[in-house]
Amino acid sequence: MPSSWTGLGALLRSAGERAPADALTLVAVAVAVGAGSADGRPHVDLSGIWAQSVDMAAASSATLMRTLDAKGRLQLPVDVDAATRLPAERDGALVTVYLPGSPDQPRPNYATNALPLDARGRLTVTAGVRREAGIADGADVLAVLDRDRRTVTLTAASRVDAGVTGLLDGLRRPAAAASGDIARPEDAAVIPQASKADAGLATGSGGRLRIVG
Repeated sequence: MPSSWTGLGALLRSAGERAPADALTLVAVAVAVGAGSADGRPHVDLSGIWAQSVDMAAASSATLMRTLDAKGRLQLPVDVDAATRLPAERDGALVTVYLPGSPDQPRPNYATNALPLDARGRLTVTAGVRREAGIADGADVLAVLDRDRRTVTLTAASRVDAGVTGLLDGLRRPAAAASGDIARPEDAAVIPQASKADAGLATGSGGRLRIVG
């Protein structure tokens, strides 16, 4: 394969009738892109032709999206031996729950009533705490699990929609240069591999925390 579209065109033309008509059409479009839009035709981004597979992401995540059930319960990725009540605090729209074994405790001025955790790992976010944190009944909730501090931080998922959209845009391949240059394989975006800390989230029994009551 030649290193430029110009070389590709020459290669196909030298093939004569053996060259597929669609290939010659593609070369014509590529030449038009490289020459600009002087003829009034819009630029065509052909960089997707060089799209490559990205590195595999870690299978487990510390960030979860769950929907509260009718009783305000949220399924957490934890294994529990017995039902218990967990200390919690509210800071604005964030509710932080402290799992057994956490080295931290709620700050005195932010502490709320302890929240029930049943033997199936379902955390009940009580109506009073939901109301104070602005979490509607049956809302989608974003839960972030900190395995080192053994905490779970909750907020209404709708509060982070704009930020998530920006993060998704950051995972796309860069658009073709405005000059109309054609992206080649060596120009393809490289998405970093998951950090060792993130990869470690997949260890254990499916990345779940073990809680012994």
